[in-house]
Amino acid sequence: MIELSIVIPTYNRRELLSHTLNALAEQTLSSDSFEVIIIDDGGSDNSEAIVQSFSEKLNVKYFWQEDKGFRAGKARNVGTAIAEGKYVVYLDTGVLLATGALEEHLFRHKVSTHPIAIVGYVYGFDLDEEGVKKMESVISPNNVDAILRELDKQGMHDIRQSQYDDLGQNISDWPAPFDLFWTCHVSAEREELIKAGMFDERFNSWGGEDVDLGVRLFRNNNMFIVDKSMASFHWPHPKEVKDTSDSSKSAAELIHSKYNIWQTSYYNLDHEINDLPLNKLIKVMKTSPNYPMADNSLYTAKRKASPDTTVEA
Repeated sequence: MIELSIVIPTYNRRELLSHTLNALAEQTLSSDSFEVIIIDDGGSDNSEAIVQSFSEKLNVKYFWQEDKGFRAGKARNVGTAIAEGKYVVYLDTGVLLATGALEEHLFRHKVSTHPIAIVGYVYGFDLDEEGVKKMESVISPNNVDAILRELDKQGMHDIRQSQYDDLGQNISDWPAPFDLFWTCHVSAEREELIKAGMFDERFNSWGGEDVDLGVRLFRNNNMFIVDKSMASFHWPHPKEVKDTSDSSKSAAELIHSKYNIWQTSYYNLDHEINDLPLNKLIKVMKTSPNYPMADNSLYTAKRKASPDTTVEA
């Protein structure tokens, strides 16, 4: 019985896709309990052949959509729509899971008494050039668990680790846990994803569409959790679409314009003040009201906001 559906968009990354599928084939969870859905976003490198090479090890399906630019959101929507599992795990091509990760995802969802959104732990994501060289000396597509232990030993943690250290591991208590909902490695109930409207396909550059969905899951009372037992590592590679400050700012502005909640209003600031991530920025502004602002008018407006839109101390 299929309980988990693993949805992976891909685009001309056949070698990385092979690594990701190989890690899925090594999962402790029975292959009868999950399916793998590959959505090719218009690639031309015959990734289908790689997918078919795993057909005896995995319950894997391949779909191709026309190349009309970056459409990872649409690809994930297609995968979600056809998914048979009660729970959906989103992975990026090039993310390799610990052998027990899927088993832990499924367990966490099944024992929870309310809907949850799981943020997987991703070693080596978004490294600088020096970090990439260091990581490349350690990783291989084999024995993922041993590699994860070595990455942990060498301190190549999830880029969000400093937030966990500062704000605590219980991210459900954070003011904006949706800011961590990066679809390189997350999971949620399929019904909750559909209820939330799935991915907004207006996002057509790197980033934004996943956090946007996270906002809606958050507003629908999904509880967000993170745990290093659901570990993975991100094989370093060039991004299909360059992440620029302009595109990030545009995505942030779109998210806030859609929801207009106090948490998303801080997106107008978080890329301008020492590159603080959203939840840390909120903490700084709560504890330091005189912290220099990039937009004092916005800050003043928030300070005068009604009680239901004000950050509680």
